[in-house]
Amino acid sequence: MAAASAPITMKEALTLTSLGINPQFVTFTHVTMESDKYICVRETSPQNSIVIVDMNMPMQPLRRPITADSALMNPNSRILALKAQLAQTTQDHLQIFNIEMKAKVKSYQMPEQVVFWKWITPKLLGLVTQTSVYHWSIEGDTEPVKMFERTANLLNNQIINYRCDPSEKWLVLIGIAPGAPERPQLVKGNMQLFSVDQQRSQALEAHAAAFATFKVAGNENPSTLICFASKTMNAGQIISKLHVIELGAQPGKPGFTKKQADLFFPPDFADDFPVSMQISHKYSLIYAITKLGLLFVYDLETAAAVYRNRISPDPIFLTSEASSVGGFYAINRRGQVLLATVNEAAIVPFVSGQLNNLELAVNLAKRGNLPGAENLVVQRFQELFSQTKYKEAAELAAESPQGILRTPDTVAKFQSVPVQAGQTPPLLQYFGTLLTKGKLNAFESLELSRLVVNQNKKNLLENWLAEDKLECSEELGDLVKTVDNDLALKIYIKARATPKVVAAFAERREFDKILIYSKQVGYTPDYLFLLQTILRSDPQGAVNFALMMSQMEGGCPVDYNTITDLFLQRNLIREATAFLLDVLKPNLPEHGFLQTKVLEINLVTFPNVADAILANGMFSHYDRPRIAQLCEKAGLFMRALQVNPGNAPLVVGQLLDDECPEDFIKGLILSVRSLLPVEPLVEECEKRNRLRLLTQFLEHLVSEGSQDVHVHNALGKIIIDSNNNPEHFLTTNPYYDSRVVGKYCEKRDPTLAVVAYRRGQCDDELINVTNKNSLFKLQARYVVERMDSDLWENVLKPENEYRRQLIDQVVSTALPESKSPEQVSATVKAFMTADLPHELIELLEKIVLQNSAFSGNSNLQNLLILTAIRADKSRVMDYVNRLDNFDGPAVGEIAVEGELYEEAFAIFKKFNLNVQAVNVLLDNIQSIERAVEFAFRVEEDAVWSQVAKAQLREGLVSDAIESFIRADDVTQFLDVIRAAEDANVYHDLVRYLIMVRQKTKEPKVDSELIYAYAKIDRLAEIEDFILTPNVANLQTVGDRLYDEALYEAAKIIFTFISNWAKLASTLVKLRQFQGAVDAARKANSSKTWKEVCFACVDAEEFRLAQICGLNIIVQVDDLEEVSDYYQNRGCFDELISLMESGLGLERAHMGIFTELGILYARYRPEKLMEHIRLFSTRLNIPKLIRVCDEQQHWLELTYLYIQYDEFDNAATTIMNHSPEAWDHMQFKDVAVKVANVELYYKAVHFYLQEHPDLINDLLNVLATKVDHTRVVDIMRKAGNLHLVKPYMVAVQSNNVAAVNEALNEIYIEEEDYDRLRESVDMHDNFDQIGLAQKVEKHELLEMRRIAAYIYKKAGRWRQSVALSKKDNLYRDAMETCSQSGDRELSEELLVYFVDQGKKECFASCLFTCYDLIRPDIALELAWMNNMIDFAFPYLMQFIREYTGKVDELVKYKLEALQEVKSKENEEKELVAQQNMYAQLLPLALPAPPMPGMGGGFQPPPPMGMGMPPMPAYGMPPMGGY
Repeated sequence: MAAASAPITMKEALTLTSLGINPQFVTFTHVTMESDKYICVRETSPQNSIVIVDMNMPMQPLRRPITADSALMNPNSRILALKAQLAQTTQDHLQIFNIEMKAKVKSYQMPEQVVFWKWITPKLLGLVTQTSVYHWSIEGDTEPVKMFERTANLLNNQIINYRCDPSEKWLVLIGIAPGAPERPQLVKGNMQLFSVDQQRSQALEAHAAAFATFKVAGNENPSTLICFASKTMNAGQIISKLHVIELGAQPGKPGFTKKQADLFFPPDFADDFPVSMQISHKYSLIYAITKLGLLFVYDLETAAAVYRNRISPDPIFLTSEASSVGGFYAINRRGQVLLATVNEAAIVPFVSGQLNNLELAVNLAKRGNLPGAENLVVQRFQELFSQTKYKEAAELAAESPQGILRTPDTVAKFQSVPVQAGQTPPLLQYFGTLLTKGKLNAFESLELSRLVVNQNKKNLLENWLAEDKLECSEELGDLVKTVDNDLALKIYIKARATPKVVAAFAERREFDKILIYSKQVGYTPDYLFLLQTILRSDPQGAVNFALMMSQMEGGCPVDYNTITDLFLQRNLIREATAFLLDVLKPNLPEHGFLQTKVLEINLVTFPNVADAILANGMFSHYDRPRIAQLCEKAGLFMRALQVNPGNAPLVVGQLLDDECPEDFIKGLILSVRSLLPVEPLVEECEKRNRLRLLTQFLEHLVSEGSQDVHVHNALGKIIIDSNNNPEHFLTTNPYYDSRVVGKYCEKRDPTLAVVAYRRGQCDDELINVTNKNSLFKLQARYVVERMDSDLWENVLKPENEYRRQLIDQVVSTALPESKSPEQVSATVKAFMTADLPHELIELLEKIVLQNSAFSGNSNLQNLLILTAIRADKSRVMDYVNRLDNFDGPAVGEIAVEGELYEEAFAIFKKFNLNVQAVNVLLDNIQSIERAVEFAFRVEEDAVWSQVAKAQLREGLVSDAIESFIRADDVTQFLDVIRAAEDANVYHDLVRYLIMVRQKTKEPKVDSELIYAYAKIDRLAEIEDFILTPNVANLQTVGDRLYDEALYEAAKIIFTFISNWAKLASTLVKLRQFQGAVDAARKANSSKTWKEVCFACVDAEEFRLAQICGLNIIVQVDDLEEVSDYYQNRGCFDELISLMESGLGLERAHMGIFTELGILYARYRPEKLMEHIRLFSTRLNIPKLIRVCDEQQHWLELTYLYIQYDEFDNAATTIMNHSPEAWDHMQFKDVAVKVANVELYYKAVHFYLQEHPDLINDLLNVLATKVDHTRVVDIMRKAGNLHLVKPYMVAVQSNNVAAVNEALNEIYIEEEDYDRLRESVDMHDNFDQIGLAQKVEKHELLEMRRIAAYIYKKAGRWRQSVALSKKDNLYRDAMETCSQSGDRELSEELLVYFVDQGKKECFASCLFTCYDLIRPDIALELAWMNNMIDFAFPYLMQFIREYTGKVDELVKYKLEALQEVKSKENEEKELVAQQNMYAQLLPLALPAPPMPGMGGGFQPPPPMGMGMPPMPAYGMPPMGGY
């Protein structure tokens, strides 16, 4: 079945091995999956760990080093449960951890060993011990609670599952055990069902079980069901069943009827059994999964089979429900995590089409809302509707899949049904059903609401809306708005009909809600229109609404100016002012126009308001000249002056030029004070050298807290000029501009300029002024104190002509004066950056070697040595010897990098860094001898270890091993092992590995030790070693020994680890065949058996080979390989003996019988037929057919074709190889069964050529199969028609022309006129005229009579009569005329008899042709020829006939008159009755219609002359014809 049309789809969600999980841990005991969220894997090597796979991000597994016997992830959350057995006890320690919080939730020590556990709910763990079952909640501090004891049927069972129903009232425990003795491979399943309420258990036989819930019609409470699958032996028969049973039936309520169904296992899965069961609550399906990967799908309600297929080629050991998709996950031994889901597009068509279960298809579609049943549902709906079962139709429409019937057409259909008095209208029944089932769609909600609104039952709408039964829409809101605005608003909000919601809020004057709602739904209403609407009725409300708009995120949706204009257009000055004062509070430059506007409108209308605004000082960006003019017009002169102080500096400058008194100028300045712009004022005074004039003004500003830089610059210039302790001002004032003031000081006092520049860190200006004035000491101190790398780079660059003077001052003065390590460090770094190594050495020697505060500074010592390494290597050894506080390891490494190896060795040695020292000797000086000498001197393990590594690298393996032993170093054992193997020094390796084993327990070490023993042939040590505790990977060692032909040692290993397969291979190599057979028997592996078998065959140990072969040939896939191996070596007799022995095996299969047949065909053909006849039902006949065809065993080939129902090939083989294959009886049986019709005619030719005496027997068998015409043609062409005469006689009843003509020819030839007459009379399908012409001149009279008879049958009456007259067959002539119906021909024959004087014939002809001869002609001929006596009998007969006819006519006339009279009487009575009824009718009734108007009660008038009248209402008269 194509995957697209399969009802269940399978896909690989992930593969555990792709996450780095070893396949050996993909087992039931290592892998757990409690839900579709997590998989948990427990690893025990290379280290104990837990791997948690989140199915939402499976490629990012969480691996934690945790040791436990079992681990379970919580079904819902990241909570991990761990179980570990306490050492030397039977108790288990249980712990629960919250992974996200990294905290232990709780723990408990179980007094019994927990043999199985499982999360049965997200809050509850089920614990199963050998005797009991406990529940342990993760909440609180509760201990495990005992629920029940295990029943006897679960004794010695392996527990594989434990579950509870959703109510936790029913529990089920499932285990498996070995099968019955007569069939141990069929695992037995046992189940214990426990009722918590009744505290009772029931033991059942089942392999898998699951709980489900199902809602039975008529019961509002769901029923609890248990589904379980079993496979049992009963009286030697395997019975596989699925059961679905209700638990705890509800009294007085409809219950679930028990269901059961068969599980059909294919023959190849006879020993397979269910291992898991999952319930799809989404689709109400049961999934039963078997160990070998079969999936059974059943319907929960009916237990009807839906699907069966193999979903995994590998055994499945774990499943988990995938609740979100209605499927399940399954994990197989390969590590595949498979996801099974319902193919929603295919399952319903599959059930309806493939299974022809229409009812189940419809139910599935309704339950799962699935496509595919639309036509069925619609058809059923129409049937119910036509049967006036409106309630059932409504329920079907309500539950229709994908709502295919939830349409306006359905509503219209229910509306069209007339309402019966006293009954609920069908439309209301439909809506009522929909309400009980769930929520109505938009159209249904609108139609139902229309009915309710018309009936004024608003409360029903409110209830339905509160219960979320109606789908809200804008149309529904419009409908409800006619009766309730509040309810309509709720509907608009739910329907997201935003414009209608906004309009409703506006009508309710809830403007604040408009903004809130619009923001919530992301809607942008027409704010301008809303504002205009509000202005008309509520100006203050408009202000509030405008302010709310101004506070919206993203800014006001309407321009402030536009809003202001709206207010002003309605002369709402106060409202406009209130709005602007609120929105202009931030005093932003971009609001300058609006600030001007609000002042303008108030200066014109309400000057006092404008004055208050200006007094408040809240605006500073308005048009000051404009406002000043308006203030002047409004009489606010002081405001007019304050608003334009910008021209004061120019005024002061002009006054100074005019030599105005300073007191006046000072007074003017002080009157304006803080409103004056300081910078232009200072500039005007400074240009005129009159800064002192501003002293009082500037001090006043400073006292007011001014931090204006221009104020402080001016004040500083005044202090410098007055020499009023300028250093104090320059160092303490934080507000002046250092560059401006420093520039001012340069020509007056350069040292003051340095002070100003230092305060502002004006590097360039300070350097320039010190260079210009040779103040290098100040410059050096500044640069050292500044510690700025860019400044150092600037002063130390080669282009600086003053660099040398600066360096001298730094070395001699600035740095020795410094006590700051940071300054020293920065200076040294600057010298290094400037690439001045010699100057740096000079500097460092000054600091370090001379007695200074930094002499013992490790960093400087380091730097001195490092600089010498770089610039003057000859000084390094001297520095190393003189200095003691440098960083020996780091400096030593740098010395190595600088190739000063002896200095580096001295450094490492001085600091007792022996490992680094020996590394220098080994890696750089490359003297292993000095290194060994040094190692003997220091006798440190680490040193010896380094020496050993170097020796190992140089190939001195034995010396290296000796050094590693001295070092007691086991870390390099992998390299040592590799080198020792390459050098073949296994004796030394054994010593080393023995030492290593004392330090560490590594599988590699123990494994290599065994291998080394084997290489030096110390087999006894191997046996002793493996008997002692070790961690060697014996399997890997054994394989390696085997691969390297160390078979004796490998034999010891494989025997010890019971690896019988490899032991068998090893014994084969050692030619110990009997032992190999014994090992193969224990291994019981097909591969092993084959290896041993083939080896025994090669060694001609055929008895042992046969023992092995019998264990191989029972496997179908291996049989052909064994057979080919024997045949390729010419061991035909031995192979036949092996196959003959295999026939008696219990597991003998078709392949063995077939292969033996093939061998007989090739090498013992005399036994072939007997073998085929005995075992035809157990042979692979097509395969044996090919061999028999190749070997030309035609008789056997024919028999096989017959057994295989290949009758066409059987017939062909018989005919092509008849000397060997033909048997008449057999061929007849085959011939009737062939499908190719051409073989029928080939068989006719075959029998005609080889067995003509039996051809009629064959043809009689094929009579119903062949084309008789073709057979006759074949025989006619062969000239052997007489040969098949019996066949043609037998088939002539088919009235085939060719057969009739052939037989007629034979009858004419044989002059058998009786048979010819019979043939002509009974079979008319032939050339009649041709046959008549052929026999009309025959010498036999009877033949000629037959010709006349044929002409008569052919309608050639004259020819027949003429021929009869010619042979005086007058009776035949008269009968021919009578049958012809030809009056002329009859009268001509009558005349002929008169002419011939045959009076008797004349009389006979009159009676024979009575109906054809006219009376006048007959009487005329009789009278004229004196034959009246012979004509008289005819005349009497004629008169009697005509007299009878006249009597009949008279009788008919009388009856017709009587009938007319009777009808007249009936009409009169009818009129009388009508008149009587008319007198009784009330006056209100209309008069009966007049004739011709239609609809009356009168019969129609007569229909014409000679026609009987039609009865009333078109009904025939009673008793008439």
